[in-house]
Amino acid sequence: MTMDATKLVEAILKAHAAEMHGGRGAERPVITLSRDYGSGGREIAQQLAKHLAVPVYDKELMDAVVEQSGTNPHLMAQLDEKTRGFWDSWIVSMLSGENVLDDNYRRHLVKVVLGIFNTGKGGVIIGRGAHLVLAQQNVFRVRIIASPETCAERVAHTRQISREEAREEVARVNEGRSQFIWDVFKKRLNEPTAFDLTINTDHLSKYEEVAEIIIFAMQYHHRNIS
Repeated sequence: MTMDATKLVEAILKAHAAEMHGGRGAERPVITLSRDYGSGGREIAQQLAKHLAVPVYDKELMDAVVEQSGTNPHLMAQLDEKTRGFWDSWIVSMLSGENVLDDNYRRHLVKVVLGIFNTGKGGVIIGRGAHLVLAQQNVFRVRIIASPETCAERVAHTRQISREEAREEVARVNEGRSQFIWDVFKKRLNEPTAFDLTINTDHLSKYEEVAEIIIFAMQYHHRNIS
């Protein structure tokens, strides 16, 4: 289940309007999914969304909405109003000697992620540091990993490239993801305590089963913190 940028913007604004008129009903689960390139993270996210009947929010969608947020004053005003309390608490919890308000991309990204969380529609948010943005919220934060060799083998098969080319691409993409998290949040991507569950897919190639494991763990987790 996918959603384009315009529909996501509309969903955020509709959720805001619903709250203004008496609430938004039952909330669906939110899972953040960080992954190594070639670990099967995107496919697992799709399986999770299918099982939970929620949308998938990937990198391209998030970047598109962040761009819209920066160029659409009405949307930005709605996000500002909708996420004010969450934003203030996020600033307090994340501030580490650097003013996060200085970076427009980061500010818009955080507010878009908070806006998604506040829609009540649930979803699987892939990457973009969503596990950090929503660290204090009732979400389940998952990281999918695999060895460099396993990732390279999968990428080589999918992309129809040599094992050496795939190995170099895996290293480049993973380094880029780690650098993004450091540049935007000044955090390490592979910090284990930032996640509720980490799964190594070296020997778990049936992604539907991995999704079922995650859902079971999420239900157990929520039951024990509720």
